[in-house]
Amino acid sequence: MYSLQEIHETVQQTAEAIAEALLMEVEIADCELVRIAGTGSYRNQCGNILQDGFVYRHVIQTGQPVIIDNPGNHELCTPCIRRAHCPEAAEVAVPIRIGEKVLGVIGLICLDRQQAERLRERQESLLRFIKKMAELITGKIAENMQSRQRDALAGQLVTVLNLLHDGILVVGPAKEIIHTNEVGSKMVDLQVGQPVVLAQIMDEKKLWKAIENGEKFSGEVRGRRVTAQWYCDAFPIIRGGGIEGAVITLRDAQEIKRLVNDATVSDIATEFSQIIGNCGSIRELKELATKVAPTNSTLLIQGESGTGKELLARAIHETSPRKPNAFIAINCGAIPESLLESELFGYEEGAFTGARRGGKLGKFELAHHGTIFLDEIGDMPLHLQVKLLRVLQERKVERIGSSRAIAVNVRVIAATHRNLEKLVASGEFREDLYYRLNVIPLIIPPLRERKEDITLLAQHYLHHYSGVLGKKIQGFTPDAAALLSRYPWPGNVRELANVIEYAVTMASGEYISFEVLPQRVKQEEKLQFTPGCLNLKTLEREIITKALETATAEGHKDTAAKLLGISRATLYRKIKEYNIAERKFFS
Repeated sequence: MYSLQEIHETVQQTAEAIAEALLMEVEIADCELVRIAGTGSYRNQCGNILQDGFVYRHVIQTGQPVIIDNPGNHELCTPCIRRAHCPEAAEVAVPIRIGEKVLGVIGLICLDRQQAERLRERQESLLRFIKKMAELITGKIAENMQSRQRDALAGQLVTVLNLLHDGILVVGPAKEIIHTNEVGSKMVDLQVGQPVVLAQIMDEKKLWKAIENGEKFSGEVRGRRVTAQWYCDAFPIIRGGGIEGAVITLRDAQEIKRLVNDATVSDIATEFSQIIGNCGSIRELKELATKVAPTNSTLLIQGESGTGKELLARAIHETSPRKPNAFIAINCGAIPESLLESELFGYEEGAFTGARRGGKLGKFELAHHGTIFLDEIGDMPLHLQVKLLRVLQERKVERIGSSRAIAVNVRVIAATHRNLEKLVASGEFREDLYYRLNVIPLIIPPLRERKEDITLLAQHYLHHYSGVLGKKIQGFTPDAAALLSRYPWPGNVRELANVIEYAVTMASGEYISFEVLPQRVKQEEKLQFTPGCLNLKTLEREIITKALETATAEGHKDTAAKLLGISRATLYRKIKEYNIAERKFFS
């Protein structure tokens, strides 16, 4: 809110300047008719309310200036009890206003006939002069208000900056530190008011080069005043096409790694009890895994796709002392060879074309004090096998483009569905790495070798997906359960889970029936047969016949060709070659 009282010193100086220039007395009152400033006898009355300020009240109400050259006889003087003996010879009252709001009045008072005559002669010029002085006062008021708003905003910004967990540095064009928040001061060990340039507190060369180019910088920088490694974001301050400095945020690099660890620690509560199975091989596997989980030994999990290798690895991590730290999983077969090295070991800024500014942490660094799970290790290229072997031996990693070794405390669990011994024999996998990984082998049997667990697993997934999909399904019909037990499950537990989810989705009653099971499971059942001999042509003819029988319901040969994995033309040729009666199947 605007107020003349807030700038009373300026108002008093303005009153004195007017009086000295015009050789007349001056008083200035606010919109409440409180005298803020005055000259001569009026100065001693500052702070008092004008009891007979009829003229000033009119000016405040109308916002228009008033000139009274016959005091006592003017209509505005009528209410005044002193109108017959008015001490004033003439008077000018000009409003002080901002926009439509009147803040007060400047009164120019003539106390003798000579001053009054001078006022009458120069009436227009004096009026313009007083209006200009009123504008000076309103300008000072607006400036004062803007200053208060800036101070308030600055205070709010300082409060916000001090609430941040990141260090903030504001740097000038000569790299001088202009401002820091409390966190930033502590991070760089900077005292309040201490003149410091950026080069004194950090290795700023790469950072400032980006700023001078008008670019953002993101990357790690080393401290100089304190021994520290910070992750830094710097933004140029650009005004009028020139660089006027930068705003820099600092975060402790170790804290960043800890936050990444927190974000990458598995949110799946994986325990050994979640590995479903009561057959002897699964019980032995869980006993061995429970025994080795608290150790730091490297493990090699072998098993077909879908058997649950990552589930077992997570359970081992969750049961180990490394549980509070990260479990980082990476599929060595799913990532292109050109990217796998940078994913595993990270890279420095400028290490290769397209490298991110500031570089990148590798999975081994992110897994520091935790566990790294290298899935499909058998697909790792030979040149990376050499680097992995060195990491396992020295427990240090080197980022791409760096010669500095970084110590890592990581437990390695590798997994594969391939026969590593055969890969070693064929030269596709390094023998020394194989023995380094195969310290404690854990072998997960395929589902077809643990048929007694199929029913148990099917019930487990039935209960799970019934809850997820909001259905009340009690179990399986006898023919459906028998089919699930006979099916060979080439996709292992993963395939079983998918089949149960499909069946629960399609089921309309309280039980999973044979009819709602996926077609591929039922087709596998129809294609099974017991060959009477091992003659290849006889076996092929019988398989084609079985496929045609299965496809009869749909009435065309495309289904049979798809079942057999051959083209329609090949199917026609085989039917003709083996003299199979088509009419038996298709009318």
